[in-house]
Formats: sequence, structure tokens, C-alpha cells
Amino acid sequence: MRVLLIDDDALVRLTLVDTLAEEGIEVDGLANAEDALILLGAGQVPDVLVADIDLGAGLSGLDLASIAQERHPGVEVILISGTSPALGQPSTGRHERFLRKPFAPAALAEAIRAASAAAAARTAT
Repeated sequence: MRVLLIDDDALVRLTLVDTLAEEGIEVDGLANAEDALILLGAGQVPDVLVADIDLGAGLSGLDLASIAQERHPGVEVILISGTSPALGQPSTGRHERFLRKPFAPAALAEAIRAASAAAAARTAT
């Protein structure tokens, strides 16, 4: 299973990448959506995309998730944020989960495994 994690907070990103690697999950960590789009455009499509909703200047995690799912409909998305998504804020689509920060890294690993299993079940049918 391959995961792409985007979070503009370097400490959070590095901590999650290290923790997920210890869980046996292959993770690429990036600081912004634009770099993630470059990887996606180069054909490096993850099984699961984990994106912070608020990535500072530039595209948001929601923007990235929407573009990723438009280009690669099978990609699963886990959105993370320190605040709850606003009511009426557009959802990216049907393959989306949300974790509110702070969360235990094990909770993210569990969500990633569940998303990957959902994708596998969907492709098996």
C-alpha cells in the first residue's frame, strides 16, 4: 500500500511519516498540494491520499483531493485538520474520510488501512 501525505507543518508531517513507516505503510510526505500534483501527473498515484485541509498559500487539501479524484477516480482520500470542515464546504466525493487533529498516529494508520481495504473491495466487484 502506498500513501501520499500532504501537510504544511513539517513537524506533523515528519512525525506521521515516521510513525506510519513503523506501521509498515509506505509514505511519501510533501508540504504542499502543488508538489503532490506533480507526482500525480508523473503517474505516481497512491492508494490513499492524506491531506491537511488548510495547506497555507496555494491549493487547499480539499482542492487537491478533488483534482486527484477527478484524475484518478479510485484514489481514496483522508482529510485531516485542526478544525472541523465547515457545513456547506464541498466534499470531494465518495471516497473520503476525515480525522480531526490532534489524533493518535495509530488512528491514521487504521483509517489508511480501512480506506485501502475499501478500495480493494470496490475493485474486486
